[in-house]
Amino acid sequence: MSTLSSQILPTLDAFGFWSYWIIGLSSLLEGWWLTSVIVPGTLVVDAGGALVRLGHMDFIDLAWFVGIGAILGGELSWHSGRWLGDRVRLPRSAAFARAQQLIRKRGGLALVIGRFFGPVAGFVPLAAALAGMERRRFVVWNIVSGLAYALGHVTIGYAAGDIMARLGPYLPRLLLPLALVAILALVTWAVIHHLRRGLPALRAWGRAIRGRLETWPPVLRFAARHPRAAAVVARRLDPERGLLNTAVAALLLYFLAVFVDGAFDLAFVPGTEALDQRIANLAHAFWTPGGLSLAAWATQAGHVPVAALVALGAVLGLALRGNRAAAFGLATAVVGNAVTVTLLKLAFGRARPSLAYILESSNSFPSGHAAISVALYGTLAMMLWRERIIGPTVAITAGVVMAAGLGFTRLYLVEHFLSDVLNGWVVGAIWMVIGFAVSETVRQGAGREGRRHPVLSLTAAGTCFAAALMIAVHADPVLAPGAGKSTAVFANLPGAITGNAFPLDVVTLAGDPLPPVSLVSTGLGVDGIVGRLADGGWIAAARPDVVSGLAALGQGITDRPLDAAMVLPAFLDTRPADATLHSPARDTVLRLWGAGHDGTGAPVVGWALETAEGADAPAPRPAEASALSLAGARGGRTLAVDATGKAVRLVEIPPAPVRQ
Repeated sequence: MSTLSSQILPTLDAFGFWSYWIIGLSSLLEGWWLTSVIVPGTLVVDAGGALVRLGHMDFIDLAWFVGIGAILGGELSWHSGRWLGDRVRLPRSAAFARAQQLIRKRGGLALVIGRFFGPVAGFVPLAAALAGMERRRFVVWNIVSGLAYALGHVTIGYAAGDIMARLGPYLPRLLLPLALVAILALVTWAVIHHLRRGLPALRAWGRAIRGRLETWPPVLRFAARHPRAAAVVARRLDPERGLLNTAVAALLLYFLAVFVDGAFDLAFVPGTEALDQRIANLAHAFWTPGGLSLAAWATQAGHVPVAALVALGAVLGLALRGNRAAAFGLATAVVGNAVTVTLLKLAFGRARPSLAYILESSNSFPSGHAAISVALYGTLAMMLWRERIIGPTVAITAGVVMAAGLGFTRLYLVEHFLSDVLNGWVVGAIWMVIGFAVSETVRQGAGREGRRHPVLSLTAAGTCFAAALMIAVHADPVLAPGAGKSTAVFANLPGAITGNAFPLDVVTLAGDPLPPVSLVSTGLGVDGIVGRLADGGWIAAARPDVVSGLAALGQGITDRPLDAAMVLPAFLDTRPADATLHSPARDTVLRLWGAGHDGTGAPVVGWALETAEGADAPAPRPAEASALSLAGARGGRTLAVDATGKAVRLVEIPPAPVRQ
């Protein structure tokens, strides 16, 4: 099972069997004309197809759920069209007009064609009902169209998942949170695109349906018998206020549940700590002087003095511009986020990573930078959009870039663990939702905005932003002393190996097992071993970086080995390999870890060999013998480690050159 999907698509994957129902519901909502303009159901179905390829769902089961959902959505469109009939004149839209044109030209086949044109899918059954299509004919074509839609889009998602499965093992897992943010941004953009195109018509249709409901005999009888319940339902359906409040409450509850789930994982799931540590060590392996300088400067956007000045300038600028509701909402989000993060840091008391680049004294969980990236910068982008100062594309892009960028700097500088950043984003999102709700409440209660002072607004905001930029540019962060790698001393190396004091298990970043350490050498360090093997034709694998990652992507697509491609990162006791080499025939991968020193002070190195991906036959044994010969190993004995048959060979490699 690929770990890529569980990190890029965690929401659907975490629901397990309920994922089928969620995806089926999405296809239903896109098939109903009333919700098709706001629900990007096709994206969700395609994501489900990707999960099928990645081993998390079954193709046939998912196709049935999607097909049934699409058929039921068509039935809803049909029956609601018949129910409305000629009593209410529906407003026109481009999608509705296209659906009517398809029905006139293609008849029943239009139901199949319309399924693959987004919002048109819901309008074709509506147009068929209003055009008077025979009921039996509609049912047959609706079933055919629903099944065609299910098979087509699940297959498309499967193909996308196949690409992910091929490339996933080579992707630096440090970039996976950014991929998650990119997918969320894509979904958000799709929803916004649907809303901008269909919201005016949706409001008009809602008023038309509400007018029909107010005169519908069953509703009139219910209102007469249960006036209080009818009033509550009417308030909940009020498009001006009730629906927004309900949506905000549901979103807030969702983010709270996600945070609680993340906190429980940190407290009770042992694998969370190990994954965090492996990612921190991998980030440390990616350090370069230029990368550290850039990340150290960019991360200043989340430091308290800089963020406080940005928040102050934004609040003053909005308030003096006359957008007091937006200013109040932004201030609520920033202050509430700051208090919440402070209390959570005190409550959890998690220590910072030992490899941190910058010296910081506060606790690690959750990440304050990640939280402020959403609570401040995300809320600010949303408020500017709400006030029509910027457009939705700029707002979404700016919000996502700030959240992803600040979170990435914290991971790259190893100032936080991955779970700190992810939960920091969630905390910030909670306060962004609260800030939006507060601003809308103030806006509705105030009746009108305050007086506008554009010059003062620009002056106040510009002054604060300039001061924040000066602090960020001239900041001279105190570098952490750095704990460095702890050097273990094995006074009794054979006893340490057989007694499990010497780690042997090798895992991927996600914790999946790889071939364990099968050799332990003494006498020569990692660099010396690499030098001798290189003289014998062994090839050092590319260092993990952006270039080698892109080369690995190309290798995965073309199925051709590339010297510049990185090898799947592997970890021994949460530490990435100190060196990775290919055998001369490129059929074996060797990883080396400097594990410490023996009782005499000689370096101790762990060796793990595995068959290279795509090799025709297992080759570690011949490659192991060749490597030991080239390194100049002598002696050696086999140590039984446990009852499973796992054994380790202990050899000595003299530091002095050895003639072959």
